[in-house]
Amino acid sequence: MNGQLKRNIQKAFKTPELDEQKKAEFLKKVPQPPISMWQFILIQAAYLRKRTCVSSLLLLFPSVIGACHIGYETLWITSAIVPFLGLLAVAENNRSITYGMSEFELSTRFSLKSVVLARMSILGVLDFIILACLVPLCWIGNNFSFIQTGTYIVVPYLLTVNLSLWVTRHIHSREAIYGCMTVAVLVCGINVGLHYMVSVIYTLSYFGWWLAFAFSLIGIMAHEIYYTIKQMEEYSWNCLLTD
Repeated sequence: MNGQLKRNIQKAFKTPELDEQKKAEFLKKVPQPPISMWQFILIQAAYLRKRTCVSSLLLLFPSVIGACHIGYETLWITSAIVPFLGLLAVAENNRSITYGMSEFELSTRFSLKSVVLARMSILGVLDFIILACLVPLCWIGNNFSFIQTGTYIVVPYLLTVNLSLWVTRHIHSREAIYGCMTVAVLVCGINVGLHYMVSVIYTLSYFGWWLAFAFSLIGIMAHEIYYTIKQMEEYSWNCLLTD
């Protein structure tokens, strides 16, 4: 870039020399088009990778095929797959930090906390819709109640999400995704092992423990989400102080 071009750019984007009080007044005069909460959420949804959404939806197909041709075993196939649904959600939510893009998000008109919360909400709604479709498909052809079926599917998902959120809170690099992948594989393996080696725990007499575990995981997930967002606030302050 030659010197004349640099001078022209500096002249075009030169900001007025103002003290702090006048600077605040100047920034208030800068036009900012209003945006509603729903518009903000839709904008954030557009930044989600399409392959993440498509991959999440593709997890429905094994359950559809199983419900049509396998029947009883569909529940165990699906419960072994849902940990990867949680993996996709956490990996997508953590993408900006993984690839060092969070500094750019700090410069937007919305706080990083708002961006992360919107992203989590979108991914959570997507996963909820998918799980809501999986439960009826798995209920076909087995002897469990609808609530039992839903619990056996939701527990592996929640366990994966909680452990993956913990990993991403403690590892702020690309290595975090490998930790989340390890978690998903382990939960999948444990789920399959329990079904084939300790199948008695899926009987009605143990269902109360499953429900208690499911509600505990929901509480833990709320805790992990809270501290993930809080960590984003601390990250924002650290970036401002270093600047």
